[in-house]
Amino acid sequence: MASFDLIALGETMLALAPPPGESLHSAAALFIDHAGAESNACVGLARLGLRTAWISRVGRDAAGDRIVRALTAEGVDTTWVRRDPQRPTGMMIKEPGAGVRYYRTGSAASRLSPQDLDGVPLSEARAVLVTGVTALIGLEPHAAGLALLSRSTPGAPLRIVDPNLRKGLWGSDRRVELVLPFVERCDLLLGGEQELVELTGDSSDARTLAQRVAVRGPREVVVRTTTSVGALDANGGWSEVDIRREDAVDPIGAGDAFNAGYIAVRLRGGTVPEALRAGVQCGAAVTTAVSDTAGFPRKL
Repeated sequence: MASFDLIALGETMLALAPPPGESLHSAAALFIDHAGAESNACVGLARLGLRTAWISRVGRDAAGDRIVRALTAEGVDTTWVRRDPQRPTGMMIKEPGAGVRYYRTGSAASRLSPQDLDGVPLSEARAVLVTGVTALIGLEPHAAGLALLSRSTPGAPLRIVDPNLRKGLWGSDRRVELVLPFVERCDLLLGGEQELVELTGDSSDARTLAQRVAVRGPREVVVRTTTSVGALDANGGWSEVDIRREDAVDPIGAGDAFNAGYIAVRLRGGTVPEALRAGVQCGAAVTTAVSDTAGFPRKL
């Protein structure tokens, strides 16, 4: 039996947000949480009974204490999280209607490096996960992400990537150049439609986009759009499921939750259509709370 179902690498930040219906301008108090693409997926998978581990760096500060404690309480293994005494834990602030503001330049995680993988039992994991955010927060994290994918034997563990193209980060102006090497080294790609358009330079329909990306290496490609999610399997088959989120309170984190639901079903041997439905269910559940993970279900 593998030691872990999934091992993920990436930054997690302290997340601040006003209560539902309020704004930063008027709120008397803010909701405190944690948020990070890879750790969000780890939490979701852990809630569904899978064994996950998260590799990262956080500051030796109260924010870092809180994040490590919260993820450990969720059942995520934090053995390979390093504490940095000089650099702070990153932070993000959610402003309803305006988006997210990041305070992560010079954070502890911006110094993630391939050495942070030393001693991690990657060969004993069923899957590894990294997103494009890790590629964009610094030169060393980019190298760490590549190392995670390169040190893993193709197909075993399953190498999973979400492009997660973001603005305002160290490498955002070169995001296609920096993220494409991750895409080319993965087995399963989970991406948003506009991200794949940017990566391929093609504005075709979702299925054609998936086919364009598959040529670069991934054998399974999932495309999330505003109204549906579709997946191209290893045999070239296409499956698609509609999305409805009428009760959304906060859409941030829905993509990570979708990823967790999809990965959980695939790791348990479920079909692509089953995985798509599970991903949609998990994504919708997360949008009902002011948190990237609080609404994630404990069963499918």
